[in-house]
Amino acid sequence: MMAQYLALKEEAGDCLLFYRMGDFFELFFDDAKIASSVLDIALTSRGEHEGDKIPMCGVPVHAMEAYLARLIKAGHRVAIANQTETPEEAKKRAGSKALVSRAIIRVVTAGTLTEEALLDSRSANWCAAVGEAGGGVAIACADISTGRFELIETDAARLGAELARLNPAETIACDVTDFAELATALRPKLDFESTGGEARLKRLFGVATLDGFGQFSRAGLAAAGGLVAYLEHTAKGSLPFLRPPRVSRAEAAMAIDAATRESLELTVSAAGTRKGSLLDAVDRTVTGAGARLLGADIAAPLMDRAMIDARLDLVTLFHDDAGLRENIRATLRALPDIGRALGRLAAGRGSPRDLGQLRDGLDGAWRLGERLDRLADAPPLLRELAPQLRGHGALIDLLTRALVPEPPVDAAHGGYIAEGYDAALDDLRDAGAGGRRAIAALEGEYRARTGISALKIRHNGVLGYHIEVPARSADALMKPDSGFTHRQTLAGVVRFNAPELHDVAVKVTQAGAHALSAEAAHLEDLTGEALARREPIAATADALARIDVAAGLAERAAEGGWARPDLVEHSCFEIEGGRHPVVEAAVARAGGRFVANDCRLSEDSRLWLVTGPNMGGKSTFLRQNALIAVLAQAGSYVPATRATLGLVDRLFSRVGASDNLARGRSTFMVEMVETAAILAQATPRSFVILDEVGRGTSTYDGLAIAWAVVEAIHEDNRCRCLFATHYHELTRLAERCDALTLHHVRAREWKGELVLLHELAEGPADRSYGIAVARLAGMSPATVKRAKAVLDKLEAGRAKTGGLAAGLDDLPLFAAAAHAEEEKVDALRHELESIDVDALSPREALDVLYRLKGLAKEA
Repeated sequence: MMAQYLALKEEAGDCLLFYRMGDFFELFFDDAKIASSVLDIALTSRGEHEGDKIPMCGVPVHAMEAYLARLIKAGHRVAIANQTETPEEAKKRAGSKALVSRAIIRVVTAGTLTEEALLDSRSANWCAAVGEAGGGVAIACADISTGRFELIETDAARLGAELARLNPAETIACDVTDFAELATALRPKLDFESTGGEARLKRLFGVATLDGFGQFSRAGLAAAGGLVAYLEHTAKGSLPFLRPPRVSRAEAAMAIDAATRESLELTVSAAGTRKGSLLDAVDRTVTGAGARLLGADIAAPLMDRAMIDARLDLVTLFHDDAGLRENIRATLRALPDIGRALGRLAAGRGSPRDLGQLRDGLDGAWRLGERLDRLADAPPLLRELAPQLRGHGALIDLLTRALVPEPPVDAAHGGYIAEGYDAALDDLRDAGAGGRRAIAALEGEYRARTGISALKIRHNGVLGYHIEVPARSADALMKPDSGFTHRQTLAGVVRFNAPELHDVAVKVTQAGAHALSAEAAHLEDLTGEALARREPIAATADALARIDVAAGLAERAAEGGWARPDLVEHSCFEIEGGRHPVVEAAVARAGGRFVANDCRLSEDSRLWLVTGPNMGGKSTFLRQNALIAVLAQAGSYVPATRATLGLVDRLFSRVGASDNLARGRSTFMVEMVETAAILAQATPRSFVILDEVGRGTSTYDGLAIAWAVVEAIHEDNRCRCLFATHYHELTRLAERCDALTLHHVRAREWKGELVLLHELAEGPADRSYGIAVARLAGMSPATVKRAKAVLDKLEAGRAKTGGLAAGLDDLPLFAAAAHAEEEKVDALRHELESIDVDALSPREALDVLYRLKGLAKEA
């Protein structure tokens, strides 16, 4: 047995191996130690291997999913080795001591889950692969729980941002890639060849050409080939359901890098949970599919104005008709998740209940489609979606006739095919029921014959049907002429058989076995009928999700008094009464009122410099406007009284930072890297929010960096930007930069206490109120008093010297300074001047000569 196990373990590689033994999956050696620690189960041992006891632990087969979920969540991959023949078949093949054959039937990984218990119903579960070819880069991604398959054409610079948008459970890459740090698993280069990828796609979809699916780059084919090869590897030949790939380009969505997503908490909060994110604050969907689609919309706001308006028109329909909205939402709430039910059936892990969910979901979709068809003046998107809800009449009728109203999850015990669907099956069931009635009659007859009132006829998997009596009453049945045959003696009972019972039991057992076989055959046929229509069924699931998203956004807009944004072509950002949806909800729960603020960025005022005290609301103001841009281009109403926005091609947020010790980066270094990326990538159509740039270094360095960044954004990037700072010296730039305007968050001191008004006003703040905020934070009076004394001294010195920014007015602007010739450095002279000749040894002097000669050649 261990030889078989070791061979399978070598095949499993770095996966934990679940090795089926009877009713348990066993783990051995290091796998057992890992599983014992993660699952908190007992570690035992058995036998010996190379002189040592073999560690082992096991999990019950019937509870496997719960243990798998914990192992996958802990970052492990699991190979499942199951029995491929019965013990009887093994004995017939190789004698009484034959070992039952086993094989790895599936590799369970985070990105290839389909089980309902292992997935979050409200989040997509992407498995992504990165492909490279001909200097291009592409991502292929699939959610095999629903069959969604996408190809994203991108480039090396945007790859990280696209993967951050998808947030895949797994990312696969070639083992010789330059992007290994982005991958969770590396696969052979052969899997990522574009020609092989093209062949795999043609074979998968049974086509001679891929032209019908769109234009594929060589990098896209490489990515798709790598992904399909990985899915084939994990499924061990039983490839899950994949829909034809949908090709998109990164430019079709607003570009949002990973740092911006993290700081804005678009779909995940800083704590790593859905709660507290923008998605959580907006989500009012009533189906899992709708929640998944909303998450995708927010993660990838559109750049196509017509598509955005089409989404908004559908939201408007439901927003303006509360009765229709509630009716639609009530209908959707009752529908099962047909997309994931279809995915389980296609993966060969479906159940009768999944077929029942298809029946009920498609029937509900049909009725919803008929209702929506009767609407007058339906928006174009709804007219496109409504027909996709219908067209499954024959399949609905078949599943309605074939299945019981509530099919079970487990098909092993039968009982899911409806009475009247198959006359032969009904006869078998009648025979079994008649036999069970005969067994009940025999029980009564045996009690009367023996006089043992406690006599019972029972059934188990070992003895089958048998007679059971208390041990104290068994002597009479032990007599040779009693008509009963002794089978088993236990502590309190004795078990017997009888010829009449045996004859009836054989009939019942045979009828039951034949009935189970007949039901299994029907299940296979019904599954085949459903999978034959998998593309239209998947389209219906998508249409239901889109309607749910629109109705949910309408509900959120009505609930919060949100406004429909007006998208325009020119570069502007005009918000009246804007709010932060997450903070507003938190303030409301605390019984407070969120203070709304306006934001008007235009060509003449595209850069706002915002000053004011800490806790005054600067960061909230910056973030809320970035979130409004995301919501608007995702096709949602926005938390504002009125909103007019020019499309944003790239969104950047440098608000708050933490160190990245794993990559050797301090907090300030992270800030500088992110700021450098903004200056390198932002275009005139971009929207940038920057908070406290330069604060992580010395005052002079920080002010210098902040000053240069403001000038660069104003002169070079020319994008819409909100820049919050405590460097009041930067307000001098308003005199030199014609598109920069000054604003501040209002605060007042009243009887020695700081009152934060959270209102935005024009002009610079009069001071920072830092010491007043320190007092609010609970700093001791003595420390506050000392800080006030030091501040008075510093301000007196600044008044005498002209302050930190003295002399900066004489500097040329960034654009002019950029063309100024840098001071030339004579490296040879500098090196000569630094040499201490008297301290050199002969060997060191020779080394210096060689170094000077090298510098002379470079000059």
